[in-house]
Order: sequence, then structure tokens, then C-alpha cells
Amino acid sequence: MSRKRDEHDKLDDWLDIWTREIPNLDPVTEGIVERIQNLYKDFDRSMEETLTKHDLDRRAFHLLGRLRSYGPPYRRSPGQLAGDMRLSSGAMTNRLDRLEAAGLIRRLPDPNDRRGQLIEPTAKGHAAWERTVGTQAERERRIASVLTATEREQLHRLLRRLMQAFPDREKWYHPAGDAEKGDRDEKPADKPAA
Repeated sequence: MSRKRDEHDKLDDWLDIWTREIPNLDPVTEGIVERIQNLYKDFDRSMEETLTKHDLDRRAFHLLGRLRSYGPPYRRSPGQLAGDMRLSSGAMTNRLDRLEAAGLIRRLPDPNDRRGQLIEPTAKGHAAWERTVGTQAERERRIASVLTATEREQLHRLLRRLMQAFPDREKWYHPAGDAEKGDRDEKPADKPAA
């Protein structure tokens, strides 16, 4: 990617207009917020393209990623998964049924509970997740390459500090994206159904 530095863009034009119309508006702060929001949309679109390319949806991707996060042998009970992913047991059952039908996970008997099950990715599930993560990581690496290594480190530190301005964010933020837009039809486990 070519390195274009500090060029005035369309967002700057809009900020000029809104600064004229709202005299107490801080254009730098507004620019930061708008750019973060626009970047979120761009990265989200990029992820959607990657998921489509590898025939996965967000729900499958996040469940496989959650299983991978536990480390070998990548197994959890449906109840543990539901709790960790903040999904109701019904939503988790539906998701597991879909992934099992697609050959991405399998249900195993729990050796410590005669009535229980353990969920683990199949070889196909591991491969699908790895291909998707690899593709998206490479796309993100290319995007970030417009910045130098020093600039990337600096931006990472600054964004971390900005995130700390939201002290209650741990209550609603979940790094695996379990409440992503793909789960709108599923009720989180800690909220009663309407």
C-alpha cells in the first residue's frame, strides 16, 4: 500500500462544516471518534468477506474460536460454553446443532458426568477456523502496513489508554464478540426473555 500521510480527506471536510455550525465542537476529538467508528465498519466488512470466502458465519466462527481459546483438547460442556459466550441454553443448543450438522463440531460423552456431553471441534472445524483466522490476519496486516512498526505500537498504546476511559466496559465488552450482530436473535443467558 502506498504511504499517504496527513492528507485532508472527506471526513475533514465534514468536520470543518460541523465546527462552523457547532462552535464548541472539538474537531480533533470528533475526528478520532468518527475515524474509529468508520474503521470499525471497514474491519467488520473485511471480516464478513473473509467469513463468506470460507463458508463460515460469525456464530460458528466465534464458537470455534472459543473452543480453541481453551487449549488442547479444546473441549467444554454446552453449559460452560453457554455461560462463557453469554448465551441461553436454547441459543447454545441451536448453535451446536447447526455446527454439528455442518461437521464443524462433535458431541462426546463426558467421562465425569454420565448424563453430560463435551463439545469439541472436528478436524474440519479446526481447519475452517484456522483458514479464516489466517486470511483475516493477513488482510489486517496489509491494512496496518500503511503505518510503521513504531506507529503501530504507538497507536496500540493510545487506543488502550482511550479504552480505559470506559471503566464499566468489562460489563458489556466481550473480546470474542459473542454479542455480535449475528446473535441478535439469541438472548444472552444473563437476560430474561422478553
